[in-house]
Amino acid sequence: MYDTCNPIMKTVFLLLLLFLPAHGLLNATEPAETAPEEYLTIEKAKQTALENNPGVQQALARVRSAKAILGQAYASWFPTISAGGGYFYRHIDMQPDWQPDTRVKEDIRETAGNLELNWLLFNGFARRAETLAAKYGVEQAKKTYVDTQRLLTESVATAYYQAQLARENIRIAEKNAEFNRALEKNAMTRREIGTAPRSEMLNFSIRTVQAESDSIQADRNYTIARTVLAELMGAAGSEPDIAPSPAGENREIGDTIPSYEQVFAAALENRPDLQAVEAGINAAVQRKNAAKGSWLPSIGLTAGLNYTKQTGADPVQAERNRYAGVTASWDIFTGGKRSRVFQQKKAEVYALEAEKQRKILSIQSGIRQAIASAEAAREQWKRQENALKMTQQVRDDIKLLYTTGSATLTRLNEAQTDLVRAEVLAASSKVQYLLALEKIHSESGAILNSSLPKKNIGSIEKDRENQEHKKYISDNR
Repeated sequence: MYDTCNPIMKTVFLLLLLFLPAHGLLNATEPAETAPEEYLTIEKAKQTALENNPGVQQALARVRSAKAILGQAYASWFPTISAGGGYFYRHIDMQPDWQPDTRVKEDIRETAGNLELNWLLFNGFARRAETLAAKYGVEQAKKTYVDTQRLLTESVATAYYQAQLARENIRIAEKNAEFNRALEKNAMTRREIGTAPRSEMLNFSIRTVQAESDSIQADRNYTIARTVLAELMGAAGSEPDIAPSPAGENREIGDTIPSYEQVFAAALENRPDLQAVEAGINAAVQRKNAAKGSWLPSIGLTAGLNYTKQTGADPVQAERNRYAGVTASWDIFTGGKRSRVFQQKKAEVYALEAEKQRKILSIQSGIRQAIASAEAAREQWKRQENALKMTQQVRDDIKLLYTTGSATLTRLNEAQTDLVRAEVLAASSKVQYLLALEKIHSESGAILNSSLPKKNIGSIEKDRENQEHKKYISDNR
């Protein structure tokens, strides 16, 4: 039970309360400053992910594979030269028909060698179509590589902003805890001199514990977001040693959202996944054309040299012969196989054309959804920012009234709860707006303009080959 019979002490204490909040409670609204740390910017996170993420390296390996297939197609335009030879031991035991009374037994050693050239001259234009299909295959692999980068940068942005939001929630929870600790200390002092009940002190103790619990949850979310971000960046190590910059350090957020027509026009020009489908259609058309070549004959040039020498018999025999000519083959009937193969390739073209239409519809839908989300998030963010300013002012006024005894504890609790909620909503709406803008850029394909490494695919492949060579040398020392 607190004392109500000491009016002098009450008056002195109330006078002290008029001055103490200016230094104690007001300073409690901001967490203590910590030593500055080196923050990770979103641009650096994207760049690191593009350089180290295994998915990008896998897509680059597919480009190299497609180029190797193209090299195989080019090789079919050149002749094939083959050589062969051998050394043989022969034991002959025979009775010639023309000398039935004679039996021949000899050991003969034979040396043989041959050199042959074969050159395909014509196969119904199938070779040309196969080469073009391989070229489009390289183009498709390159576009898929770029699309892998586009999707990766979008994922990095999502993880980065989620980490920023979690970090902001940690700051809000810590600020809330500091505020309630200051009021708890104030209530404890007033209870000791008999001007406040124990329940008032416990009220602030409970709210401090709740704020600390919110901070622990936010710290967990922050760790998870950093872990996901580290995975996307290809960072090694068991603990993610990365710290995204605070939410307040984001670049200036634009207020203009592009129109649907602008984004869709950019998507038709820039979207690598759409370009990959188009390259796939061109490759499929060429494979269909190659299938037509099976109805025409194949014509080739052949030439060669054979040499054989036998020793051990008398006399020694040596033979040399040279030949050259033109060969032709034509499959007249295959049981309908050629027609079925052609129909298969034709169906594959139709399937990819339908895939292109599906992709365009998906892009249109994605753009509309992204713009709608961005517009809603922008309006919510503006309103939440305004609501936060007003809620902060209300909380500060109620706190001052409470310290002078003009406002109830219940009203102060409500004001502080409203402030925490407003801060969380403002931070969340800001992150949602940033993510919506990133989504629009990703849908347009423009997200890579500032994120791609300043190297072409050839340079990146060369760097990768050099790294693999150095690793091979290091592993075999």
